[in-house]
Amino acid sequence: MDEFLDPFKDCTRVEQAWLGDLYAAVRDWIHPAVGTSLGWSVEKLAETVLWIVRRTTGSQSLPVSYKLVSVSELLSRQRSPCCSSLTWSTSHYRERAREAEQALPNHKALPRTQLLLIGFLCDGRISGQCNGCWRLRDVTGSVHCEVLNSSPLWLGKLMLLPTWNYIPQNALGKELGGYLELIDSPVCVTSGPTELDPGEMLNEVIGVRKAARILRQRGSGRGCVCVCGEVRVVCPLLVIAGKCFFCFILAEEDASVPILVTDPECVHWRQCVCVGQSVCITALRVCSVRGWAGHRVLSVTPCSHLRLNPHTEEQRDNTHSQSDTLAQSDSHTQSQIETQSDTASPTSHESTQVEAQSLSDSHTQSLTGTHTLDTHLQQESGDLAQMDADPPARRKVSKIISYRGLITSVLNAEAGLYEIDGKVGLCLAYQPQRKLSGGLRPGAEIELQNVHFLFRPTPFGPDAMLCLCLRSSVCVRAFSPLRSKISTPRSDSPLLCYLLERNLGVSEYLWLCYCHTALTERLCPRWVCEARVCVVAGRLLQFALGEEEKRGKQKRDIYREMIQDPHTCPLTEYSVSRPHVSVCSLKELCDWMEKECWESLSLSSLVPPSAPYLAHAQLNPLLCWSTHTLPLRSCSTHTLCPPLLVGVLEASSSRASVRLMDQTAAVDCVCVESSQSGDQLATINTAWLGCLVCIRNCTLVMERFLKTDFPSWKHLDQQRYITHKHCRVYIQVCVKDMHILSPSASMTIFSSEGKREGEGGVMEEQVEGVQKAECSDKTSHTGRIKRKRESEERREGHNKKNRDRSNYSNGPDDAEGSASMMSVPCVTLLLRVDTKQGVAFRNLQTANQTQGLKLSFTVKVTCLGDVQRWDRDPRNEPMEEREGAGGERKMELQFVDSSVRWFPLLQPGSVYRLTALNTEDVSVLCGSTVPAKGGVTLLSSPSLLVQPQWRIHTLTQLLLSEQIQGMMSVSDVLRCSSEVVSLYGVISERITLEEEKGKTPALRSLISDKEQSVEQGLRVRLTLQDSEAPDRSLQVYLDLSHVPYIPGLIPGATVLLHDFQRKVSVVKNVYCWSLPVSCLTVTGLGSLKPRPPPPMMHLGQWAPGRAGQSIVGRVRSHVVCVLSLQLKWVCSFCGSVFKQSVCTRTCPPCDSNTGIFQAEANLCVCAHRVAIEDGTGEAQVWFSTETVAELLSLAATDWEGLQRHVRVRGHLRVYARGRNMVCDVDPDDPLVQYLCCLCSSSAVCRQFTLTCRLRSHKPEKGQLRKVCRGEREFLTKFPQALQLHCTHIHTSNSTP
Repeated sequence: MDEFLDPFKDCTRVEQAWLGDLYAAVRDWIHPAVGTSLGWSVEKLAETVLWIVRRTTGSQSLPVSYKLVSVSELLSRQRSPCCSSLTWSTSHYRERAREAEQALPNHKALPRTQLLLIGFLCDGRISGQCNGCWRLRDVTGSVHCEVLNSSPLWLGKLMLLPTWNYIPQNALGKELGGYLELIDSPVCVTSGPTELDPGEMLNEVIGVRKAARILRQRGSGRGCVCVCGEVRVVCPLLVIAGKCFFCFILAEEDASVPILVTDPECVHWRQCVCVGQSVCITALRVCSVRGWAGHRVLSVTPCSHLRLNPHTEEQRDNTHSQSDTLAQSDSHTQSQIETQSDTASPTSHESTQVEAQSLSDSHTQSLTGTHTLDTHLQQESGDLAQMDADPPARRKVSKIISYRGLITSVLNAEAGLYEIDGKVGLCLAYQPQRKLSGGLRPGAEIELQNVHFLFRPTPFGPDAMLCLCLRSSVCVRAFSPLRSKISTPRSDSPLLCYLLERNLGVSEYLWLCYCHTALTERLCPRWVCEARVCVVAGRLLQFALGEEEKRGKQKRDIYREMIQDPHTCPLTEYSVSRPHVSVCSLKELCDWMEKECWESLSLSSLVPPSAPYLAHAQLNPLLCWSTHTLPLRSCSTHTLCPPLLVGVLEASSSRASVRLMDQTAAVDCVCVESSQSGDQLATINTAWLGCLVCIRNCTLVMERFLKTDFPSWKHLDQQRYITHKHCRVYIQVCVKDMHILSPSASMTIFSSEGKREGEGGVMEEQVEGVQKAECSDKTSHTGRIKRKRESEERREGHNKKNRDRSNYSNGPDDAEGSASMMSVPCVTLLLRVDTKQGVAFRNLQTANQTQGLKLSFTVKVTCLGDVQRWDRDPRNEPMEEREGAGGERKMELQFVDSSVRWFPLLQPGSVYRLTALNTEDVSVLCGSTVPAKGGVTLLSSPSLLVQPQWRIHTLTQLLLSEQIQGMMSVSDVLRCSSEVVSLYGVISERITLEEEKGKTPALRSLISDKEQSVEQGLRVRLTLQDSEAPDRSLQVYLDLSHVPYIPGLIPGATVLLHDFQRKVSVVKNVYCWSLPVSCLTVTGLGSLKPRPPPPMMHLGQWAPGRAGQSIVGRVRSHVVCVLSLQLKWVCSFCGSVFKQSVCTRTCPPCDSNTGIFQAEANLCVCAHRVAIEDGTGEAQVWFSTETVAELLSLAATDWEGLQRHVRVRGHLRVYARGRNMVCDVDPDDPLVQYLCCLCSSSAVCRQFTLTCRLRSHKPEKGQLRKVCRGEREFLTKFPQALQLHCTHIHTSNSTP
């Protein structure tokens, strides 16, 4: 060291210390590797390094602020990205950083460090990796290098790196080192061996044309040739069966010749050649490619050398420093589009040339930094305008272009997806994955050659997409000066492995990547581990494609793809938007449904045609509740594609319902299931819990709840009268429309048993398909990689996964896929449900809990045998013979708090297995009884409190047709005299009843703690129609203020009602009222079937004692006389007479200024002449306001004029006295005389058909009348005339 430091005695102490560190670094890291081969001493090598450093900096002063570090120090100590440069000034670095941050505002510039790196550039062979990548090496280690412009002359040379970026790579807590980005070309420290001149090795250098002729000549010699030409195509580096090779094509005008590089010593040429270079390759031999018969290529030999044309090297250097010069050079010709027109919409050859020229011009602009694809995108948008309206599966032909742009975002590094210039997508998936990130970071400038241009292959990405095949090349022209989130691509990326194994098209692959991202955000890690997301996404892709996925696809041929002309590859043709579906998150669905719920609200559509005649108290209850239903395909969250719902089915304890869940939200589900014979089941199987399902067809239900104070129908457009509003959203789905992506353990057992018994259906086919996919996955390359990675993660994070199991066991079947698969002891009890109580908040006190309101319900069951011990969990396996031993006995099961989640899954008549895990004590399932004392006979059954950790599995299900055999229909309830009934029917109407005034909800404080599962003070009236006789209906009153809200109670739903109280009103109408133990179950979905026209009836059928209540029928009759006609204006609020726009009530005074018109007519009608012959009788028919105008045969203008005249006096009534119509007030008034004449005219007393129902009124005693028979008088008691209410008058045009 002294000999080295002697010339620097005049330097400062700091400089001498720096020189000492330089000498030590050369002695320890560099000289051991180079000194022996060159015969140099340490001092000479150190002096050479110092001279190179000074020459690089352009100054004789020493860069004492820079520290020389070894490769191992860089890798171990530098944990954050950085940059270093010997040639940059501080102002230059700051200006460069400012410009970069302005280009991408969301990123910060790389911090600058002052480090020196010196080492040997090698190609990795010395470390046993012949991958063609450059590495910087010293004695301590080596690091991967990305180079902008490289030369084969660098190999094995000692180099100083003047300017570079260092990007560390870390993944899964492991140190993966990092890589260098060489911004400036390295400076050679030592001269190497003399480069061989190709002219010295061969007598003749031939061009591409002659080389192409040699390849076509079958009898050509086997000698080596030297070929010069321009590089037109550079293919990526491939590794097959452990052998690394690549191919490039030399061209001369229309002639081309492929060069195959397979020799390990020449593989590093891949980093040296690029499109547009002129190169010369020596010692090439002619060979054939196995599997590509009839074609020959030139292949390198161990004696081959690559020489780059000096002119092109100089041009590349100028390109790096001055992009404007390149924009005016040969790159313009490289940007020409090579193919062709769109096959789906034929265009002329001339129009194709115009498109090519426009895109070529755009590319020229890109080289100067102002590139846009607007012209080409507008042309493609016009072609696809029709496609957006009618989705479709048409195919297009891609175009081959060249492009240069700036990477603005890394969309998915593992999937090979990037974004260029903020609007163009880049897909590298069809090429081998680049080492580390390959310099493809936000802010990097890249150049793409022979890349496929695709327009809108998927709606889930940019409209313009550039995809690289094996004939394309990507070259980094300027490394990014920005810091960014480092995404380390894995060599075993599941998406890329799936792409290769399934040979997916680009649209399918892009959809798979979109689906993978969506599922990761919504299901991982709670339900799906990261390693299995791609498997689930693949199954979802197969389901979305349907039959299209089963079509055979052409196997990919790499040699044809790289070499053959005309070029064909998987990207040559592509489908537009395939599959045409989107994966909608439950949060997006709920938000869209809530928005759609209020956007679709039209208050005028919620009221009947008689709304103008309804008072305040009649109008507002009609607006309290409404529903809006849509099919799932109508949901358009962010794309025009029909949505798919993906989630896990779980049972909710707070809502007592089945819910579809992901990590964004949860939505209630009203599920119904059908048997294999097509008959409906009363409830779904418990095996569905824990299943990951996909739903394509379902009904979206939006229920609106309003509190309004509208004075009349004229104010419906004024929102200020709405005092409160909220909504509930959920879905209705049939089990056959749920596709299983990942079955629970119970579902696997259930499907296998169904298949064994020969009853396999759609569900069994789905589970079998999943199991086959699992088997194929285990034998595939992807499966081996996944199992290896999963075993490593399981080994490293065993404790964490145990914690996850406890944290994520929210559902009954959640933990079944993991811990319960092990052999754990348990006890089970076989039981059949007899009756089920409705779930409600009850005042209960259980062990170790305080007394208070808790959600609960009770189930009465029949135990089919004794409690059995197991050394494993049998789940829902078929019952064994020993389980039925011991005889039957009754028991009551109590479900409280979290155990309430089983409520929607238990149905009377079905058989279940109750399981208590981790115990062998049979007494836990035996139940407890109250001891009988003093000779008292105990009538109650033993009771058992179901614990939250216990499980229930469905073994056999009762068909709906079997269950309703013991229940009443609506017609049966109308005829019976029982006080408590169980019935079934179809909801035809739902009305929300007004809250009881002065009564506060008892559960107000509890509701806020129960996720708003209860509607405060909600009471509803359901109109239930007979499923067999739609003309029979029954009103059912429900008090939902103490129970979780029941979804699915909308018109059209089929419901089962257990233990409802039957009542008869004062006016002899039959209705039902819910009890605290009542249970209501929705068993059928779908819209309300159109009601058939009411049957033709005789008046006598409504006679008392003939079950005439709630019957609607048509009667052919004629008007005998008008008994009375009343026209009046009343106050909308108090009902008093409204006269001259003022309410006439004085005590207390009413200040209302809103009045409504009301009319009522009472007619005496008898049956039509045809019906008179059978003596059916006569009736009094009452007509309400909406039918009086039609009864009087008044036109709309006449009816409005009549209302104006009545408004002056407020009230007018005419009635029959004898054969005349009279009025008690002012009989000479022209209006009174007009009405009297009108009521007696033939326009009213005519024949017509009426739709009527029995009028609700208090029955009266019969009247005594004298009847003369000859000379004798008889005093006879006549019953009151039949009272009917007309709902519709059938004119000649509307008579059925």
